Amino acid sequence: MGQRGRTSTAALSVVAGTDIDGRPKPPSDLTPYQKEVWERTVANEAVDTFKTAALQQLLKEYCRHVSSAALLTEKIDSFDSQWLDTDEGLERYTKLVRTRDCETKALADKATKLRLTNQSRYTPGAAGTAAKSISSEKKPWQSVG
Repeated sequence: MGQRGRTSTAALSVVAGTDIDGRPKPPSDLTPYQKEVWERTVANEAVDTFKTAALQQLLKEYCRHVSSAALLTEKIDSFDSQWLDTDEGLERYTKLVRTRDCETKALADKATKLRLTNQSRYTPGAAGTAAKSISSEKKPWQSVG
């Protein structure tokens, strides 16, 4: 039998699997870096943006693609340019760059589906208006101290 009477404010404020402000916590099966990407992404969006299980699954895949692209970028950045003088080195470099390109396209696709990109948020006309309204002047709070 359940609790009798009205539900307390404290009981209403507790939501399983979310932070105190209602944002979803990163799933436990993500790596620490992927969890960091999750938290940064969720923190930059409205509280209810990722409220459905489908959106959270898509966000999880987005975090994995970001992580994979970062790993491939590390490999490419550490690639010795002298290795490009051999066919094997050139082939390895080409595979790394192509694989990173695939990961980047996949993460861009997920970001668009999650409506994280400006392209998915604005119509072309609205995007032009928004771009024109951006001022290069410093805001009053930016010029202090």
